[in-house]
Amino acid sequence: MTADGELVLGVDLATAAVRVLAVDVATGAVAACAELPLPAPTSPRPGELEQPPAHAAAVRTAVRRLAADLGPRAAAVRALSVTATSGSVLAADAEGAPTGPVLLYADQRGAAQAARVSAATGQPVGAAGTLARLAWLAEQHPAAGLRLLHVPDVVVADLTGRLVTDTSHALKAGIAPAAARWPAELLAAAGVPAGALPPLVHPGTVVGSLRPDVAADLGLPPQVQVVAGMTDGCTAQVAAGAVAPGQSTGVLGTTLVLKGVSATEVTGFDGAVYSHLGPDGLWWPGGASNCGAGVLDPAADLAAADAAAAGRGPSPLTAYPLPGTGERFPFARPDATGFLLGAAAEVDPLDRHRALLDGVAYVERLGLERLAALGVASADHRVVGGGTRSRVWTTIRASVLGRPVTRPAQPASAFGAALLAAAAWTGSTLAVTTGRAVRPAEVVDPDPAQVDALEEGYQRLLAELRRRGWLDDRPAGH
Repeated sequence: MTADGELVLGVDLATAAVRVLAVDVATGAVAACAELPLPAPTSPRPGELEQPPAHAAAVRTAVRRLAADLGPRAAAVRALSVTATSGSVLAADAEGAPTGPVLLYADQRGAAQAARVSAATGQPVGAAGTLARLAWLAEQHPAAGLRLLHVPDVVVADLTGRLVTDTSHALKAGIAPAAARWPAELLAAAGVPAGALPPLVHPGTVVGSLRPDVAADLGLPPQVQVVAGMTDGCTAQVAAGAVAPGQSTGVLGTTLVLKGVSATEVTGFDGAVYSHLGPDGLWWPGGASNCGAGVLDPAADLAAADAAAAGRGPSPLTAYPLPGTGERFPFARPDATGFLLGAAAEVDPLDRHRALLDGVAYVERLGLERLAALGVASADHRVVGGGTRSRVWTTIRASVLGRPVTRPAQPASAFGAALLAAAAWTGSTLAVTTGRAVRPAEVVDPDPAQVDALEEGYQRLLAELRRRGWLDDRPAGH
């Protein structure tokens, strides 16, 4: 049992901003929120994507603002957890302070190192894989005190003084999640010193408490527990309450993440499908596509564009909406690039917008079908992430899937991180915690007027993917 009024914090290190929510442990109600923009990512050279390591300072500022908004209720904060995009890493010193930029999830500057590791071990390592970036960083920073960290590690170290990496954020580095063990053979081949990597801990583990000086700076009690988190795709899954077999989640933010639930670990399709280990011992299979809202024009009036897209109906154009080079899921193709077929030399921006909305929805359906081929059922699909703010897009997604989708009232990854902290603080299971806190905002049904045309568009996309050799009929486990 918990006393009314106890709060937990969820900290989301999104690509564009730090978001912090304060959530009531007993009811799941959001008590306060704060957001602070992060420096925009840059691409110094083709294939590179980096960001200044401003996360720890931004988190402090955002939490201070939130604590000020809470006023006396800030004393009721009991725990917090941090979530971020998978695969973003950086070099740091022995205390966890960054010594260079964050290499984001799509950065491929470690391509040469990846090729060498693959040749030496016989295990495929992608140019955009986490291990490739870790190998590149180790080569660039040979100092004895080097630490190679994921972005949440920097924040956790700043808050607690402890250096750890959770098995969820580190999964794509090739770790053994159940054993919480780094891949010794791959790291040796990559030239990554074992001492450069922090100990691995499972999500939901209490890492420590806020350092007294940090607590005072933030305006929080010093006994606040810091709980090891999970990737933003996983915490969005928690926010959706999709933590039981048969439930699935589509997390539409800058990228599209699809996840289900299984009693056993599930992998397949050349590494495109992988499984996170949840705090309760269930596995969360899924994959992360590079497609998503990141393909949309940030300068456009998206609400107006969505309204126009609804009026135009399903696009006759066929789009695979990648923002750059490389795709991770529903298939692993580091050479894949986006395409828009059937377009004239000059494409009307609104026609392009509708084609992109349809294309992302097609990728979602293909991803769920790929998971189903591996035995991961989806009888209850829930949609979360920033993309759910568009009712038009959510209706397109339901129409492409041919079934209703549920939009939770609090779809943010920060909300899921807070629930992860709440489960750890109370000693409850995630199922109990989400059952108490997660509420549906609405169930969105397919639009019968769009279903047939969208089905035709989906089949066009499948045919084009097969023609390009990106999609084939090999057994699912290969």
